[in-house]
Amino acid sequence: MKGGERDLNTKDRILKMLAENKGRFISGEQISEELGISRTAVWKHILKLREEGHRIQSVNRLGYQLVNSGDVYDRGTILSRLNTKILGKNLYFYETIDSTNNELKKMAAEGACEGTVVIALCQTEGRGRRGRRWQSDAGSGIYMSVLLKPDLPPTAVQSITLLASSAVCKVLEKYVKSGLGIKWPNDILINNKKVCGILTEMTSEPDKVQAIILGIGLNVWNREEDFGDELKHTATSLCLNTDREISRTQLVVEILKELEDLYLNFVEKGSSAKFMDIWRCFSVTIGRDIIVIQGENRWQAKALDVLDDGRLLVETPDGKRQTVLSGEISIRSCDN
Repeated sequence: MKGGERDLNTKDRILKMLAENKGRFISGEQISEELGISRTAVWKHILKLREEGHRIQSVNRLGYQLVNSGDVYDRGTILSRLNTKILGKNLYFYETIDSTNNELKKMAAEGACEGTVVIALCQTEGRGRRGRRWQSDAGSGIYMSVLLKPDLPPTAVQSITLLASSAVCKVLEKYVKSGLGIKWPNDILINNKKVCGILTEMTSEPDKVQAIILGIGLNVWNREEDFGDELKHTATSLCLNTDREISRTQLVVEILKELEDLYLNFVEKGSSAKFMDIWRCFSVTIGRDIIVIQGENRWQAKALDVLDDGRLLVETPDGKRQTVLSGEISIRSCDN
C-alpha cells in the first residue's frame, strides 16, 4: 500500500514540478532551491523517477523536462496532476486488494475524512451491483472508490449514483465519438456494451447519511479476448472505442475533478439540476420500452423520465404511471 495525506514526498514533488512545467525545461538549481535539497539529491530522485517509467530528458544548462508520462499509473503521478479541493485529500494506492469499496468502508468506520480515495491496480474480489463479480485484472482498468459524507437524507443516495455516472460520461465524451450512454441507474455503455459500472454503498442513521462509498470500475485497456464468455457480448473497454491516447492517471484526475465539481454544486445549492441535465443528455433509457427486474419479478413498462431524486418514472402497458427506486432494467430493443 501507498497512501496517506496529500503531502508529497520529495520525489513526488519533483514529479509535480516537472508535470506543471511540461513542455519546458526546469533547472536542477531551481528544483534544489525550491525543495531545499542538493543538486545531487535532485539527480538521484530523477533516476528513481526514470526507473518508475517516467521519460525525463536532461540537457546541460537547461535542466530537466518531462517528455511524456504515458500511462505511468501510481500515487505520485496522480497527485502530481490532481487539482481538487477535497477529493484525494487522502489517497491510498494498492497494487492488489480484495475490493476498494471494502477497504474504504473500513477506513470510513475508523473515521476517514470526506474525499478519501482508494485506488488499486488489481482487485481480487471486485464487485458490481447485486454482488456480481467485476473483472478487475491488473493493468486493465481503473478500480477506485471515493468517500463522501454529504449532509443529506438516505433517500438521496440514488442521486449520488446518477451524479457519478454523469461525471464519468463528461470525461469519457472527450475520448468517445459516438455511442456513449447511461442505462438507469448506473451502467455506462458504449454502443450498448458496458464500459463502466458504479457501485454505491451507504451507512446511515434513520434520517441522515453517515458515509457514502462510491465505487467506480472502468474498463480501459481490456482487449476483446480479455473478456470471458460471460462478458464478451456485453462488455467493452475504452481502448476499443477511441483513437485518442489514453492515460489512466489522467482519467482518474479528470473523473475526480468532474465528480467534485458536480458534487459540491449539488450539496451547496441543494439542486440536482446540473448533473441531471447531463444524465438526461446521455440517457439511453428515457423513451425506451424496458423490462423492470426486481428480484424474481419482471414486468414491462416504458421509461418516461428520471426524477431528480433518481427514481425512474415509467408507464405500464395499462397506462398507469409509477416510479421505480430500486432494481435494474433491461432495454427491450437496442435500436435508437
